[in-house]
Parts: sequence; C-alpha cells; structure tokens
Amino acid sequence: MLRSLFGVPVLCVALAAEFVLGAHLLTDIGISITRELWLGAHTLATILAAISITSMLHNLVPGRRLPLILLFASLCFFMPFVGALGTCLAVTFGATIANGRHKDNIFWQVTSNADLPFAAPINRPLPKLDSRGFVEQLAFDSETDKLYNKVAAAKHIRNSESAPILKNAVGHSNERIRLVAYQMLDKKVNNLNREIQRLESDALVAEGIGKSNIHLQIANNYWELLTLEDDEPVAREELLMKAAGQAAQSLAIEPGNVNGHFLLGQIYLKQGHTEMAVRSFERSVELGISPDKAMPYIAEAAYKTRDFKKLRDTLDNISPAFRAYPPMSNVIEYWA
Repeated sequence: MLRSLFGVPVLCVALAAEFVLGAHLLTDIGISITRELWLGAHTLATILAAISITSMLHNLVPGRRLPLILLFASLCFFMPFVGALGTCLAVTFGATIANGRHKDNIFWQVTSNADLPFAAPINRPLPKLDSRGFVEQLAFDSETDKLYNKVAAAKHIRNSESAPILKNAVGHSNERIRLVAYQMLDKKVNNLNREIQRLESDALVAEGIGKSNIHLQIANNYWELLTLEDDEPVAREELLMKAAGQAAQSLAIEPGNVNGHFLLGQIYLKQGHTEMAVRSFERSVELGISPDKAMPYIAEAAYKTRDFKKLRDTLDNISPAFRAYPPMSNVIEYWA
C-alpha cells in the first residue's frame, strides 16, 4: 500500500515533466533547452515513470522488478508525452482483464488456518524425484548407498513420520540399512524414555499450571512412543493407558487446558472409547481449538460407531480451505 501511494506522486512528477518537454518541442514557450538537455530530461522522466508504474502495479503484474522497469521504461521512452500515462492505463487494463479470465485450477488458497495438512495440491504434477514415497524407495530402489544416507537422515524427521520409514528399513535386505534403522529406532525410544523420567522428576516439585503442562508433556511423549511401538499389542495398550493417565492428571489440575482435552480425545479414540473421545474433542473446540482440527477425529469416531449421518454432517462442517487438499479431500469425495 505504501509503495502504491509513493508511486502516484512520482508518476505525476514524470507526467508533468513530459508535458513541459512536449510543450517546448511543439510550441515556442520562451524556454531555451538544448537537444542534449531535452533528451536527458526525457530519459530521467522515463525512468521515474517506469519505477512508479512498477511500484503501483506490483500486485497486478507479478515478476522480477528490474525486467518490468526496463520494459516500462522502453515503452515510455519511445512513446514521448503519452508513453507513461498510456503504459500505466494499458498495463492496468490488460492485467485486470487477464486475471479475470484465468481458467486454471487454483492450487493454493490464502487462509488463516495454520493446521492445513502438508500435502501436494490436487491436480499438480509431482516431479520425478517426489513421485515415490520413502517406503516405496526402500522396497524398489537398488541404490543402497543413497538409501542408507536417506535412512540416516530420517533422524531429523519427527517420530510420527519417521517411524514407518525406519520400521520398513529394519526389514531391508542390506545389512547397513537394517543396522542404522534399528539403532535409530532404539535411540528414539531411549531418548523419549529419558525425557519422560526427567519430566516425572520435575512434576514432583512443580505446582499449578506448570505441573499441568508437565503432565501434558509426559502424555505427549507416551503418545510419541506409541508411534514407535504401535505394532506390539502389549506395549501399545500400556502406552495408551499411561498417556491417558498423564493427560487426565493434567486436566485435573487445569480443566481448561485445551491441548489436554484434544490429546485425551485422540487417546480415547485409539482405545476405542468413541463417546468419551467425542466429548473431549467437542470440549477442546469449546475452549478455542480450531474446529477444522477436531472435526476429522469426530468424523472418525462417527464412522467407528457406524453413525454415517453424523459422519457426513461433520465432514460438511469442515471449512473449504481444509477440504480442498488430500487426504481430507479424498475422504470427503468418498462420502459425498
């Protein structure tokens, strides 16, 4: 906005200079200007006009600024007197009409929702390097050295996303890949267990909201451990029970902890307690969590109880910005 306001007076100055130069060229106004001075003044006015037009139209005409300035300057220079005003009006009119006739798919949408899923936009072709997922590469890629480096780099990926990769890598035919995957899984589990022990010690001396937050952190760490040991039934039930207990302790101290209600809803849903899960998710929405974040879980609970009407109604209440991208778009298309 400031750049546009700055461009208007500069354009006015350039147009005034062009008017004076044109008047001197076409009429005898009693001002003596040499050919060199006239050409220099015309060039300066052209540059000022090009810069101001670029600044004013930066939203309508995307692109690098320098090429646009050179383009507008050439038009203004070779069309004296009317070049600056004509270029500004013509480009504004052309860009407005072109934007109105845009027929391509709109891949991205500006939204205040920070919880959109991290996925490729619908209908956008993926480059060759991204056409296969990590798990597929482990199954089919024969370049073991590259795979080893990729598996080793998975330590920088959060546990919920790296766990399936590392579990598949443990069964790889290459010994180096199997070994590094097993070591990384073991290290992630040990790190989480040490963090839980540290937080439990902190919880003994903490009070109030701080104690509530520590119990919630412990519950989150148990939830992360679940992503690493979800395929072991005994460990799975134990971790779910411990996570639920810690989340409940957090809410006993601070009932208004929105993240505590949301996490407890996820735990209940995983345990099969669908009614309790829905109550927790609805309570988290009442306390201020984004409905678009809770609605998919409520829809999942409705599916598990075979309440398909509530499932469709819940999906209909999800905002269009969240519904437009996979995997949510695929689910909504199926149940439409």
